[in-house]
Parts: sequence; C-alpha cells; structure tokens
Amino acid sequence: MSIRARLHPLGYIHRGDLVDAGWSADRIRRAVSEEGLLLLRRKWVVDPDADAAIRAAASRGARLTCVSAAAVRNVWVSDEPSGPHLWLPPHASASVEGLRVHRARPIVPAHPRSLVEPIENVLAAIAVCQPLDHARAAWESTVARGIATPEHLAAVTWPGTRARALSAEVEDLSDSGVETIGVARLRRAGVPVRQQVRLAGHDVDGLVGTHLVLQFDGLSFHQAAERRRDLAHDRTLRLLGCTVFRYDYFETVHVAEKMEREVLDAMAQGLHLAPLRAASASGHGSRRLLG
Repeated sequence: MSIRARLHPLGYIHRGDLVDAGWSADRIRRAVSEEGLLLLRRKWVVDPDADAAIRAAASRGARLTCVSAAAVRNVWVSDEPSGPHLWLPPHASASVEGLRVHRARPIVPAHPRSLVEPIENVLAAIAVCQPLDHARAAWESTVARGIATPEHLAAVTWPGTRARALSAEVEDLSDSGVETIGVARLRRAGVPVRQQVRLAGHDVDGLVGTHLVLQFDGLSFHQAAERRRDLAHDRTLRLLGCTVFRYDYFETVHVAEKMEREVLDAMAQGLHLAPLRAASASGHGSRRLLG
C-alpha cells in the first residue's frame, strides 16, 4: 500500500505511524519522492494539495485550533479564517507571521500524531477568539453534527467565564449557525422565539407567538428541490394565516438591527397572533389572512 493511500482524510500522516507499520527510513524517503509528497519537520508526510492550514501546522510543529480546526471538521464558522488559527506550545519559536496563534493550556491532551486539536480545546479557543453569537453558533454546530453533546459540554471544566457560560446555554435545536445567531439576537432584543416548532408538517426555525414564522437560510444555497419544498411550505403557512419572514446569512449576521426592527414591528401589528385574536386586540373587525 502506498503512503498516499494511508493518509488521513485531511492529507497527512505522522512518520511514526509508517515506522510502526514496518516502513524503513529509506522506504519512506523513496515513497515520499516517488509519490510527490512533502516531508515536513522530518516527521509529517503531507500531501502538497492538503489544506493550507494543515501544511502550516505541520511545518511549524503546531496544531489546528479555533475556527480553522472547526472548519476542517465541517463545524459551522461565520466566515473563512483570514489566516490559519494554530495552537503552539508556550515557548515555541516558530514564525507566526500571517497566523493567529493560540497558546492556552490544553483542556484535553492532544494526540501527538494529530495535526488537529481535540474539540474541547477548539471550543475553548473559539469562546475567547470569536464574537459571542458566532462562538455559540460554532458550539451548537458541534452538537448538531454529533461531535459533542450538551451534557458533555456542560460537564467539562472550562477555564474561562465565556466558555462556562456557553457550556450552560448550548442547545441542540439549531439546524445551522445562522439560525443560532438569529435566535440569540432576537431573544436579546426581547423577542420570545421558540425553535423547531412543527407547523403544517414541517419544523420551522423560529416561531413568535402562534403565527409569526422565522426561517434562516445559511451561506450555501439550497439544492433546487429543497428550495422548492421550503417555498411551498412558506405558501402553505401563509394560507393558514401565518406571516413568514425568511432571512439569509447577510441579513442575520451583518444587518441584524434591521431584522430585529422588522420582527418587533410585526409584533406591534399583531402578526404573531392568530388572525381573530389580532383583530380583536386591535379593535378592528377583521384582518387580512396573508402575511
């Protein structure tokens, strides 16, 4: 079997793993050359096409952490990191130009043959490095992807106040990071949002009162079939007298004040209430049923 066939899905293998499998030093050197691989710091065999963050970690005796480690695990992060976020030992002398360096004491010991920090260390770094709502979105994404559970996160002894607060608040309801951020910001503005309420056969991201439905769309576009299903469900909800507000990533993350104002205005008009209740509360005999 070639070295390339043995590589981690992220495109690397520790030289010690090859030695343990019976590879001699000469055989490793020949295979690295013949297969067009890189040997970094004399111990990491890396595919030259591997993610730049992986190559940066291997060449500096570091490990991926924070949003860089989250991204390679397909955990939700708000934006692409501007440069690799790497954990380095406190007294490491590696060049750090163009890097975001983390040197916190690990919560969990990292495997010496891994280039990615354990998830607990990753989340602790995110808690202090990222805006609070973005950090919570990443934490809840680890739960949504089955990487961690709320119970485990609540039981970890976290080193900082922000991580401890997040561990107590993290839920398993959000389908996406943008949903976590949208719900958190609306609740902070005083909007009583309930998540994942089933209406007309499908769960909605957020529900205010009984009739104001909030849907949050992430960075990537839905597949055409999924998008058609979502829009058809929106129409069904409108026919049932609901008002449906759908927000995308930019509206939720970068212009949240506008989203908050629109939802509060809708509540002021009674759009979160059943049509007859809203009409009675406003003193009018009727109200249009379509939002």
